[in-house]
Amino acid sequence: MKYFILFFSYLLLTQSVYPQTKELDSKYIKYIKSTLNNFKSKEERKEYDSYFELLEHRISLNYNKNNYVLDNDYQKLTQNIFQLINSKNTNLKRNTSRFYIIKSNIPNAASLGFNLYFIESGLFNLLDNQFQFAAVICHEIAHNELNHTKLAIEQDAEFEKDFKREIKSIKRQDFLKLIKSQNQVIQKKYDLAEQSRKKEISADSLGYILYKNLNYPRSEYFHLLKKIEEFDQSDKYILDDSIYAYLFDLPEQKFNPKSIKIERNSLFDGLSFTEYINKDSIRTHPNLNDRLNWIQKNFQEDFTKQNVMSSVDFENIKAKEIENYYENYIHNEEYTTALLQLMYEKQKHSNRNDLDKYIGKIFTKLFESRKSLKFNKYVAQVDANNKDMNSQKLLSFLWSLTNDELKNIGEHYTKKATN
Repeated sequence: MKYFILFFSYLLLTQSVYPQTKELDSKYIKYIKSTLNNFKSKEERKEYDSYFELLEHRISLNYNKNNYVLDNDYQKLTQNIFQLINSKNTNLKRNTSRFYIIKSNIPNAASLGFNLYFIESGLFNLLDNQFQFAAVICHEIAHNELNHTKLAIEQDAEFEKDFKREIKSIKRQDFLKLIKSQNQVIQKKYDLAEQSRKKEISADSLGYILYKNLNYPRSEYFHLLKKIEEFDQSDKYILDDSIYAYLFDLPEQKFNPKSIKIERNSLFDGLSFTEYINKDSIRTHPNLNDRLNWIQKNFQEDFTKQNVMSSVDFENIKAKEIENYYENYIHNEEYTTALLQLMYEKQKHSNRNDLDKYIGKIFTKLFESRKSLKFNKYVAQVDANNKDMNSQKLLSFLWSLTNDELKNIGEHYTKKATN
């Protein structure tokens, strides 16, 4: 999935909400870490140390970057869903849950174990209603209940330990033994990936049981997975070359068709490179269709799509997320991704003048980055042999523009949006 930062909300089973600060978060992460002991090996201790160090860093960094969604509507809905799940599933661990909502167009959520959850705001844009959102949260709570994060950390530690053991036993001149050891290490990686896929199935199972106890429409859990499958398999948009002339052939500067011409490197034509590791074997998530079939087979429920009404609160948040769609891209400095989306929308709906302000903002940002010598931070180099011609043509076009041309496009669309 296109890939799973953050608004922080302390959550008890009561209505209490604790203060939100980077310092309190840091103390909480350190507290969780201090409660862990009885490590099986020094590798396991090291893996846990690394995990919490990275977690604390992500939380701190995203405070600094203002990546939290600071909106009480998001907080209230999410908090209420957590509380409902806890109240209807009395066998759950009675611990404080903490969730983070992230400014992002990626429709994703994740359990990080230890009662911590990350929710990317794009999820609200993808989903149809609060029932599907509750299904997502049930799935992530299931991961937490089944200790999947702890198991993953400990499996990584075991993998590291095995790898060190194999390498230590190899003499430099023993090449055949090195190859054998490499095969064993790769097989271990396959095994870990297979276990991860099984964890997703087990989280689907427990997640559905938790969701079923809410007395919500049961079909919405199943159709949540269907919706994610449709999103994963959605066709890539195709841009016609004429959209460049339509958008960027301006009175003050002309569009050069040569700027989007991609010259393939014939040296590599006809060659294909296959990775030694089979990608399907190291997938950590099972095929969504397999998950859907498994749910149907094992629960044998009537998952026929029902007519359900989304709540006013959910619709309010979804509307905000749609409104903030391009602002999220700009906030996360994903300028080329945003431009591809904007150009595609303009290609379909040329009268969408509401998009002009975002085109203006992005080109102004790119002009500023060119002046500060940070342009390559936001605009990748052209890869002539990349199969995604949409993105490569855009990159070629952007690199062809001078500072003045970037500035002119930014000013043209900013002015157009205000008229």
